Amino acid sequence: TGSRNERNERRAKKIRNPMRSSVVARAVVGRLRGSATDASAAARPSPLAASGPSVSIAGNRHTRTLNEHAAVGGSGRRGLSSSSIFVPPPPNAYHGVPVYDPVDITAASSPSPESASARRNADPDAVHVVTGASRSMGLQFVKSLLDRTEGRILALCRDPSEGGSTKLRQYLSTLSDDESKRVEALKCDVTVQDDVDSVAEIASSEYGRVDSLHNVAGVLGDAGVTTPGPERNLSMLDRDWLRSQMEVNVVGPMMLTRGLAPLMRSKKGRKVGRAETVVVNVSARVGSIADNVGGLGWHSYRMSKAALNQGTRTISHELKRQGTWSVALYPGFTETDMSEPFRKGAKVGGVFPVDFTVNRLLDVVDGMEEKHSGGFYDWAGRALPF
Repeated sequence: TGSRNERNERRAKKIRNPMRSSVVARAVVGRLRGSATDASAAARPSPLAASGPSVSIAGNRHTRTLNEHAAVGGSGRRGLSSSSIFVPPPPNAYHGVPVYDPVDITAASSPSPESASARRNADPDAVHVVTGASRSMGLQFVKSLLDRTEGRILALCRDPSEGGSTKLRQYLSTLSDDESKRVEALKCDVTVQDDVDSVAEIASSEYGRVDSLHNVAGVLGDAGVTTPGPERNLSMLDRDWLRSQMEVNVVGPMMLTRGLAPLMRSKKGRKVGRAETVVVNVSARVGSIADNVGGLGWHSYRMSKAALNQGTRTISHELKRQGTWSVALYPGFTETDMSEPFRKGAKVGGVFPVDFTVNRLLDVVDGMEEKHSGGFYDWAGRALPF
């Protein structure tokens, strides 16, 4: 099959049929296929809780509290300038009773070499897929995965061409030659089934595996400026907007998971191969039915995220037989393009830097064990009630 470098060179020389939805748009660095920017992450409706009591982190030069662990951006090692001095607010409580154990995020700082995350992150042949990679949280997932793992990253967005994903292209232009070979941008609008099928085909034919899928792309709306949502009351509910919320926030992630699941098999029967794989769905606190005790409406967004949480838990039962875990994550109120209309009046320290948030979410993923699969967690590793 040839060396890894030889495979990279063969892939770099390929020119795809321009009639296909995955047309190659070769970049100076990195590889960009298809065509423009996707909504990168669901906006975060309210600031969340922080990390809780002081906990020692074994293996670090100095003992840190959990808040201090947060301030240095979790286990990320690079590009953490905006979160290096950020300390999250104290924790708040959720209504309802969670059914999953919490995840110890401090384990991400010094994981056991035998843990699933350590083996997955250290594997140079691992493939990590990120949707909504053109900006905000999706782009930060690409950056953080490039830093925290040794594998390759497939960055999916609606238009990765020269005239499309400006922020993604700017980031790719800063990478070294070795780093750029690890990142490939692919066209994927998660509401278009042909795009989803094309990504699955490319992942299968050129990589033969997927080790983590991060469903980050999502939509909330701009409070009625150009979109009908998020709704403040029932009278604002719009049929087309409700459908679009479901398409982007639920149907898209689930269909991409369906397409890539066969490539995520890490075991067959009792035979275990590579490390357990994981499906990561970016959700929202307002997707919790138990925690919905009043306040803002946001009918369609709440319903879409509640459905995503249900999908996350349902696939966990099926996919565990093939060695694939799933998790839904609530990021907290994060400084993204989509949260901008709702940040007015936010308390100082109540809005999280995007790199802080993403690294904490990856700490949760890296701290997972099989018992956490199917759960709904915040960025501090605390289980939310469904």
